Amino acid sequence: MIHGYLGFPENNWFPWLKNELISRGYKVTIPSMPNPAFPVEKAWVKKLKALVKDPKNTILVGHSLGCAAILHFLQDYDGPQFKGVVSVAGFGRGFLKVEKLYGWFKQPLDFSKIKKAAQKWTGIHSKNDRLVPFEEGKWLSKKLGTEFIVENNGHFLKQEGVTELPAVLDAILQI
Repeated sequence: MIHGYLGFPENNWFPWLKNELISRGYKVTIPSMPNPAFPVEKAWVKKLKALVKDPKNTILVGHSLGCAAILHFLQDYDGPQFKGVVSVAGFGRGFLKVEKLYGWFKQPLDFSKIKKAAQKWTGIHSKNDRLVPFEEGKWLSKKLGTEFIVENNGHFLKQEGVTELPAVLDAILQI
């Protein structure tokens, strides 16, 4: 699981999902991504590369900027297909005008290549997400040809009351 901007492994719904998956026999890794307050795309991709050991049995789960990191990682990836990818409040283009995120989308992503890097894709997004507009999640799911699950949980943050996210667990169990 890859957290987003200003995120960390023990935040939001990550601990709940980790416990649910471990109880079902999954091995779960939730790394601390480098400098989440001033994220650098190359550093996040490098961290992902270092973590990947068995793509055929790996399901990548990203939240917000964590999804963008996964997309950038997969664009340059040329190994065996991943078992799946679940994108939560994800985006795949530079819609943000935040200085800290400049550089993440200098060039458009090659979605035809990215799409081939995983056997199954699922997108989950909220209509009432105040940080990543619903249209961005819908656009990303269309680009990747994913199943698209609509929620009403804001940006899926703990401060919004989201400490469990059954839709993500269900998506993983269906892969």
